[in-house]
Amino acid sequence: MKNDLNFTDFLRDIFFTFDKKVENSGLVSICVEIPFIDLFQVYELFINKYSFSSFWEESDGISYIALDKCKYVTLDGPKRFEVANQFNSENFKNLINLTNESDNSALSKIIYLFSFSENLNNKNLSSDVPSLEAILPKILIIKCDNNCWLRINGYVEGKSSLRKLIEEIWSIRNQIINRGSELINSSSLKTSFDFPIIDDFLTSLEISNTNLKKVINRGIQLVDKGILEKIVLANRIKMKIKHKLDLVEILKRLKNNQPNACRYVWKRNSKDILFGASPEKLFSFTKPNLTLEALAGTISTNSNFKKLLKSTKDLKEHNYVVQYLINCLEVSKITNFRKSDIKVNSFGDIAHLQTLIFSEVQSICPFELLKNLHPSPAVCGYPKNLALDWIDTLESFPRGNYASPMGWVDASGNASFLLAIRGARYIEENIEFTAGSGIVSGSVLEKEIDEIRLKFESIVKQIFFAKNPK
Repeated sequence: MKNDLNFTDFLRDIFFTFDKKVENSGLVSICVEIPFIDLFQVYELFINKYSFSSFWEESDGISYIALDKCKYVTLDGPKRFEVANQFNSENFKNLINLTNESDNSALSKIIYLFSFSENLNNKNLSSDVPSLEAILPKILIIKCDNNCWLRINGYVEGKSSLRKLIEEIWSIRNQIINRGSELINSSSLKTSFDFPIIDDFLTSLEISNTNLKKVINRGIQLVDKGILEKIVLANRIKMKIKHKLDLVEILKRLKNNQPNACRYVWKRNSKDILFGASPEKLFSFTKPNLTLEALAGTISTNSNFKKLLKSTKDLKEHNYVVQYLINCLEVSKITNFRKSDIKVNSFGDIAHLQTLIFSEVQSICPFELLKNLHPSPAVCGYPKNLALDWIDTLESFPRGNYASPMGWVDASGNASFLLAIRGARYIEENIEFTAGSGIVSGSVLEKEIDEIRLKFESIVKQIFFAKNPK
C-alpha cells in the first residue's frame, strides 16, 4: 500500500469500514503507508503551511512530524498530569480507526508538552507557557526503521465530510511522493548569521556571569551546609535577532553533530518555537519494555572520559539520579528491574555519565509515571520539593519549558518522553538559551560556570552557523 495504491479502492475500503463502525458521525482516523521519506525534506515542505507543528526524530525509534490540531487542551494551573491522562483516555476512547495497520509504530498518537513546574507559589515568576499542552494532531507523518505512514484525524458528519477528509490525506500523500519539485523556495525561515551575532552572544554571556556566580555560590553554600544534597541551577541568555531561523537546517546540523540525541520542535506559531536536541530520555515504554535513563555528570568530549568515570563529584551527582529513578519505580510497584553498567555517552561537544534502567511490565499509566519522575535530580535537585523552592528563589526567570517533559502516547499505551534541554526558544524576534549545572558536595564555582558555558555553546554554534566560539 504505497505508490501503487489506487484512490478509488482506498475510498471504497474506508467507506465500507465507516458503514460498519460509525453510525453517522464521529472522530475518525485514517492511515496510509507511504514510501520511505526524508523527514527534513517533508518538514521543509509543510512547515509554513500550518501554524502549529511538532517534530520528533530519533536515530533509533519512532520519529514523526505533527501538523495542525484535531483536538487539543491547554491548561494553566495544577493537576496537569491528571488532565493529560483524562484527555488521553477520552480521545482514544472516541477515536475510530477506519484503516488497519499491521505495524504498531503506525498507531494514532497524542503529543504532549508540559512546563517545568506549575509555578503556583511564586506569582512573580509565573510562566509564560501553559502547564500543559496536549494535542491530537490533525496530520501525523510517522517514520520507524524503513517504514513510513501518513495519518489524518478529524470529526466527520456523514460520508460527505468523510470524503473531504479522505481527499485531504490523499492530497498530502501525493505532495509527499512528489515532494522534490515542491521543495524549491518552500521555507521562508532561511537566513544566515555572521560572527557579530556570536560576539553578541559572548557579550551577553559575560554580562550574565556576575549574577550567575552569585547564584551558583549560593547553591554551593546550601549543599555545604547540608540544607540540600543537590541542586541544579540554570542561567538564561536572551538575545534579539532581526532574522528568522532556518529551522530545518538547524535540525540537520543537530542530527549530524549530535546523532545520539533526539531532535525536537514545538512550533506554537511562526513567532514562538521551542527546539533543540535533547540527550536525555526520561522514559520510553514499548509493551512490555520500560526503559528509564539516568544522565548526569558532564565533561567535554575533548577530555579523557576516564576522568569523568573517576570523578567523585560527578559520580555522586549521577547516583542521586539513579537512586531517584529506582525509588520512582518502587512507588509504582515495579520491582523487577535491572541496571546497565555506567558508561560515558557523547552528544556532540558534551559527554555525560549514563545508566539505563530496564523493566518488563504489562501496562503503565505514563502520566502517573511522569508525575513521579518529574522533575528528577538531573534537572532539579534533592530533596525535590526543597530544591524546587530554592530554584524559584534563586533563579531570576521562570523555566517555562526548559527541562520539561515532551513526548507522545499512542492508542495502545506505548509512550516516550524526553526532557526539553540543550535547545532554545525563538519568540517575537528574540531567542532564549537556557542551561544549567548540578551542584553537590565537592562542586567548584569555576567548573560549574564552565559547564554551563559549554552547554550554551553546544547549541549556539548550531544555530549561528559558526565555529566553536572562543
